[in-house]
Amino acid sequence: MNNLWINSRTSCEQLVHRVARARRAVLPKLILLVVLLTLVRTDVAQAYSRDAILDRLLIGKEFDFVNWEVDAAFAKIGHELTLPQLGMTDADQLVFVKAYMRRVGDFQQLENQIDALYTDPQEKDPATASAALRAQRDQLRAEIDARQNLAEAIMQEQVESILREEGFAVGGQIMPPLRFRFTPLPYVLIISRRDKIERTDQRELTTGLTVDEFDRIEKAVEKRLNVSALVTPIGGLGAYPTMLPETASLQFTLETAAHEWTHNFLLFSPVGAHYGDDPVARVINETTAVILQREIGMRVLERYYPELLPAPAATPAAKPPAPSEPTNQPPPFSFNAAMRETRQRTDELLAEGKIDEAEAYMEERRALFVKNGYALRRLNQAYFAFYGAYNAEPGGSPTSGKDPIGPAVQALRKNSASLGDFVRKIATVQTLQDVQRLAAP
Repeated sequence: MNNLWINSRTSCEQLVHRVARARRAVLPKLILLVVLLTLVRTDVAQAYSRDAILDRLLIGKEFDFVNWEVDAAFAKIGHELTLPQLGMTDADQLVFVKAYMRRVGDFQQLENQIDALYTDPQEKDPATASAALRAQRDQLRAEIDARQNLAEAIMQEQVESILREEGFAVGGQIMPPLRFRFTPLPYVLIISRRDKIERTDQRELTTGLTVDEFDRIEKAVEKRLNVSALVTPIGGLGAYPTMLPETASLQFTLETAAHEWTHNFLLFSPVGAHYGDDPVARVINETTAVILQREIGMRVLERYYPELLPAPAATPAAKPPAPSEPTNQPPPFSFNAAMRETRQRTDELLAEGKIDEAEAYMEERRALFVKNGYALRRLNQAYFAFYGAYNAEPGGSPTSGKDPIGPAVQALRKNSASLGDFVRKIATVQTLQDVQRLAAP
């Protein structure tokens, strides 16, 4: 009898402890969600403003964030009121995540096989030929959907464990909590000035658009507003919860989750608050997010999935240089070198006021990239304004040209005591001069 009472008492204590843990985990998130929702503002644009013109041009094409946020918030809150991962061992959680990612990979392979049957001109009855594959696909889809919330929760906690070590926790809780949702991602419309590579606007577009719709949107915007436009897919979006694509790559998922969390962390800092209206702040923000994603992603893999770590690059044995024979063959095409040259020459032409010449030059260079196997659909000011913001490559990104912002951010990381120290310093800056001052040894 005493043993039964002790076991019952122990079970009750465990239940009380688990409920308390759940309350501590959920309550801050519910409060944060309410705060974020109260910050939403809606403005009415003037009838002839750029925003109003874009609204008319993009009728029916913009992404419905309101419905997405409601659905995602309910899914997250419903799961986090129960927190089933608390009853799993660390080993069970790792097995669960790996099995989930395998299912996603199998699903994507089945999708490709089904698509191949429907595009094969020799296949006269693709519906019959693909029936078994479609049944497998639908079964996998149901299994993935049933496991999605738990898989997300486990990976969220794994990334948060590293963020906690970097000092981003308040009372044990990462602030803001790292939350993401696997979802079809919107496309993004990037708008740049023509006389200068500078993003002036961005609109998120609905999923499922086709390439011909991309082209129509870009040309309509460019004609109406005299700008440079690009519609492009994205790898993640810093909503809340953040939006991640469904992928079988665990490394990509962990890194992108960390990247988008960085934007949420910096949201109320000067560099985050001016993301939309200051190109310098935008490059600082994106470059910081890339640096953090790489470091956090590697550390999560080291701790939880060491078998997935990239193999170290082999050091080639030193050999005496062989005598070279004269050849008329051109050097192999280098995307990075060619893109860096393209960006720098485009900047020069635009600085001289030669807009038409710059645009003709970029189109010539696009043909060169396509010829060498790089299928660039568009290469214009908007392309560089978007991709050039991610300036975390040593020596600067090829699409960033001679932009000094990325190298300055990298120098600040090098001279910071830790990753957390680096990001907290970034949260105090807004200008390039701010970064350079803090980066000085």
